Amino acid sequence: MPYTVNTSFQNFRANFVDLDAGDVTKARTSRAALKTQLALLPQKVVGFPALYGGCLDFGSFARRTRVRPLDDVDMLLLLNGRNTEQVFFSDYTYRLKINDQGSVLMQYTNGDQYVNSTKILNKLKSSLSFVSYYRKADIKRTGVAVVLDLSSYSWVFDVVPAFPIGDGLGGVSHYLIPDGKGNWMKTDPRKDQSSITTANQAHNGNLLPLMRIMKYWNSHYHSIPTLPSYYFETMLISGFMYRPTITDIKANIAAAFEQIAALILASCPDPKGLGPNLDSNISWETKTKVQSKANEMAQFGRYGLSYEQQGNHEEAIKWWKFIFYPDFPAYG
Repeated sequence: MPYTVNTSFQNFRANFVDLDAGDVTKARTSRAALKTQLALLPQKVVGFPALYGGCLDFGSFARRTRVRPLDDVDMLLLLNGRNTEQVFFSDYTYRLKINDQGSVLMQYTNGDQYVNSTKILNKLKSSLSFVSYYRKADIKRTGVAVVLDLSSYSWVFDVVPAFPIGDGLGGVSHYLIPDGKGNWMKTDPRKDQSSITTANQAHNGNLLPLMRIMKYWNSHYHSIPTLPSYYFETMLISGFMYRPTITDIKANIAAAFEQIAALILASCPDPKGLGPNLDSNISWETKTKVQSKANEMAQFGRYGLSYEQQGNHEEAIKWWKFIFYPDFPAYG
C-alpha cells in the first residue's frame, strides 16, 4: 500500500530522527548509575577534589533535542570551589584563584595560585578507572571534557568538571568549565533548559519534535556546511518566539527554514549572556550558503504541502524526500 505523507513522516521520525525509546531509558539509567559512582571519587582517589552536590545534566540529550544516533551523553561534575574566586583573564576566559594555601586544589596549579583546568581534566581522566564497566577514557579534542567509554553502551559520556560560582545570595550564578587552554569559561545549563522548556510549552510541546526534524536536515544535508547544533537550536527558538502556536509540525517545516534564512546573516548572541556570539566562528560564505539553501528548502516544503492538499501524495513525498534525503521514505 502506498505511503501517505503522514505515514511517511511517522516512519521517518520513528526510525531516523527521534531517539529510540529503549535507548533513552537505558541512557538515563546508565547516567544515574554513573553519577552514583562519580560521587565516590573523592573517597576512592587520593587528592581528588571535593564535590559540590553531584552532577548537572546538559547537552542535547538533556534538552531532548538529540537526533539519532545517540552517541554521547553530557554531564557537569560539580567540584567544590571553597576559598576560591573567579578572576577575569581575557575574552570570556577566567582564572580560578585559590585563597587558601592549604587547599587540596593547590596541587592543580602551575606553582601559582590559579587552578589549571587541564590538570583537573587529567586527574579526572586517571581517576575514572575506578568506575564499573570502565573501558577507556580520553580527554576530548576540545579540551573541555573527559570522554568515558563504558562497555555495553553504544554511546559515551562526556564528563565536564565544573566549579559553581556563587551569586552572593547563597545560590549559584553560573559555572566555570575548562576552556581547552588551562583556564576556564562560563556556562549555565539551567538557563538553556529553562529557555527551551518555556519555548516548547508555548507551542504545546510541538517545538521540540520540529527542532529534531530540522536538526536532522542540518546534519545530513551535505551540500552546505553543518552548523553547530546549539547555534542552530538557538536560531529556531528565537525564530518561533513570536510565531503562532504550532499545531501541525509538518506544516511548520517551511516556516522553520524561513526563520533560519532570516536569522542566519545576523549576529547570534549567547542566549545565556555568558560567552561570545554563537556565530563568531561562522564565515560569511557559510552563512550565505545556508541562507540560500534554507530558502530553497522552504519552497520545497511548500510544494510538498500543496501537492498533499491536492491529494497527490506521491508528488508531495518526492518534494519532502528532496529535503530529507536519504532517509525520508519513498512513495510505494
